[in-house]
Amino acid sequence: MINKTIAIILLIITATIFIHARFNRSEGVIIWDVKSYYSYLPATLIYNDLSYSFMDDEDKDFGKWIWPFETPTGKKAVGTTYGMSLLYSPFFMLGHVAALISNYDADGYSRPYHVALNFSAMFYLWLGMICLVKVLRRYFKDKVIAFTLFAIVIGTNLFYYTTREAPMTHSFLFSLFALFLWLTIKFYDKPSLKRIMIAGLVAGLITLVRPTNIIVLLVFFLWNISSFDDLKNRARFFTKKYYWVALMAAAFVLIWVPQFIYWHYVSGKIFYFTYGESGGGFFFNNPQIFNILFSYKKGWLVYTPLMIFALAGIFMLRKKIPGLFLPLLLFKAVNIYILASWWCWWFGGSFGLRSFIESYAFLSIPFACFVDMGFRQKNYLRIPVLSVLVLLIGFNQFQTRQYNNNAIHWWWMNKEAYWETFLKLHPTERFWEVITIPDYDAAREGIYREIEPSEEDIPITPEAKWKNPIPKEDILDWLTLKIKNDSTYRESLKPALENQEDTLRVAREVAEKKIEDKGLEYWDKKMAIELIIEEIRGKPEMMKSIEEKAIKNNNPLDSQLVYDAIWLYNEER
Repeated sequence: MINKTIAIILLIITATIFIHARFNRSEGVIIWDVKSYYSYLPATLIYNDLSYSFMDDEDKDFGKWIWPFETPTGKKAVGTTYGMSLLYSPFFMLGHVAALISNYDADGYSRPYHVALNFSAMFYLWLGMICLVKVLRRYFKDKVIAFTLFAIVIGTNLFYYTTREAPMTHSFLFSLFALFLWLTIKFYDKPSLKRIMIAGLVAGLITLVRPTNIIVLLVFFLWNISSFDDLKNRARFFTKKYYWVALMAAAFVLIWVPQFIYWHYVSGKIFYFTYGESGGGFFFNNPQIFNILFSYKKGWLVYTPLMIFALAGIFMLRKKIPGLFLPLLLFKAVNIYILASWWCWWFGGSFGLRSFIESYAFLSIPFACFVDMGFRQKNYLRIPVLSVLVLLIGFNQFQTRQYNNNAIHWWWMNKEAYWETFLKLHPTERFWEVITIPDYDAAREGIYREIEPSEEDIPITPEAKWKNPIPKEDILDWLTLKIKNDSTYRESLKPALENQEDTLRVAREVAEKKIEDKGLEYWDKKMAIELIIEEIRGKPEMMKSIEEKAIKNNNPLDSQLVYDAIWLYNEER
């Protein structure tokens, strides 16, 4: 049952990746934060230049792929650690080999690299699920484990970050958390120096990818503590084995050494808080705990409601598995507090509260505890409980589609906007009238308020007809007029013009034949792109941006307009 569930999950993810095919788009999957996570690999293994001076090559537009900043020493650097590059590296090599034996440029950024990266997250997720099965089998039956795996992957925003934005950190960290959980259990089964050092190494990698995740060590040291006597005995054990703790710490630090060397190279400092360069910081005296959990802007339990039952399951552990109650409760409480204290508590543009995703590996235990309770009930209780869980899994898939269609915005949501598009696949005209955006300058000072977006902030008019499939009759009318008036198509009308037939009637017949020959979807896209171009031309700020891009890319303006229109079509549809 479990193997079949994992196979179904991987099949759904694979199909979703191919349906969206982001690796085929002009920007590929190396977008947003991934530009920094990934840049260590081509810089080191292809260009042998961590100073990023290769970006000065005028023949390649590296500015599209890398986000460097200038350090106090005047050198270029990226703001993230090399942890994700380490995890990407096997797939980078696959992409590099594919590029070398094909017609693609082996430059680190051509399509083979994007394809490899797009599937890397699924591979790590698979490893994570295997680790979770080993953990959950200690406490639950196979049917509970199968349901839990399916719910955690398909019923939360982990699904989105394994498919549409796969190279982001979250599915990778989810799997590392699952591995760390398994290593923790194995250590306490049979304590040894080797096992504690491996746990330290994995904890170091987890923290390298996201430093705030150092709190996973709470789970390690408090595992199976259910009483004050347990705590005293654990303290005595590690006091006697102090050198084990020291060597665990050494293993933890070992994986950071290359990062320390890099930071010293670019900044002259061994410890370099790169996010401080952009004004980021923590406000521990003003944690946005209610907002991070319940707000319409990005509240975790609003956009991933299934995890309400994981939190409820933590309190059920006191009776079911007492030794796991304290470590998981303390971990999650500290996790919420730290993330709620970050200046940008909504964590930029994302589907739901993405920074919680890695913790789902730990929360799978209390979630399974709740599911187990549901399965043990009599029918009159079991059916409603499991039905709610199934409904919320489906609701997550629906909200994922809403997010893809901009009916849930990546950071402009509020109560009015949420209910305006509730259970709607596409945003309404009013949705774009009620959205608000965060005041980023104020947020960097620990002050949280919303402001009205300017017209230029909205990428394109909300009522855009092209965002939904265009009715056949509208396409037919549009194509008929094009054939009648556009010189490109007038050749089709020559026989009608020579015989003095009704030109409009014949144009419509030709349009019907063209739709039949090439399919409605082909002409739907053609019409949509034309509508997009018309709307772009009506936005001076957007036109100015495209003109600058055309000059930079040495493209004719009309060609650049078409490229951007196609990009918008692919992104929004």
